[in-house]
Amino acid sequence: MSPVHGLLWGVAATPLVLLSIQVISLLQGASHNLGGDPAEAIMSELGRYALWMLLVTLLVTPVRQRFPRFTFLVRSRRMLGLWAFAYAILHLVSYGVLVLGLDMSILWQDISQKPYAIAGAVALIALIPLAVTSTQGWQRRLGRRWRQLHKLSYPILVLVWVHFLWQVRVDYTEAAVYFVLGALLLGARTPIGRQFVIISK
Repeated sequence: MSPVHGLLWGVAATPLVLLSIQVISLLQGASHNLGGDPAEAIMSELGRYALWMLLVTLLVTPVRQRFPRFTFLVRSRRMLGLWAFAYAILHLVSYGVLVLGLDMSILWQDISQKPYAIAGAVALIALIPLAVTSTQGWQRRLGRRWRQLHKLSYPILVLVWVHFLWQVRVDYTEAAVYFVLGALLLGARTPIGRQFVIISK
């Protein structure tokens, strides 16, 4: 592992480490920042981290186009994507364990009936083939189809944002910020967006 790759791995893991410290403080009866509903806070934070990592993963391509010498970013993209998947899995697990108390009937009811849960479930299911085929071996096996498959990350980002938006009750500022960032990242992949990235070098 190169120093830069290790640094990015550490940055990706930092939110989980900080959240773990808060959880340990909660279990020990010490002060924490998880609010009055720690289970909800833990679940929400893990989902937020998944969205962050997905945005960072999608940032790699436009940054690489803008700065061709940053080849280390391409090598780190798989790792960043896997962190996004890991946070998404932890988000689901924390919801099932901490919020629902392992009552799978409620989980299935949410996934099958609530729009925000449906969007989140579809996004997570779509992430699975991307995580499984993220290795170089799968990239060689799939050839050109690998790139097409991994374009699923674009609708996945939209679904994750919708999943987040539909749970907002009061302040839409954070959702608006994610919308702008997502729109810029997806727009950079259009012909006009790619042209702008090249011209702005």
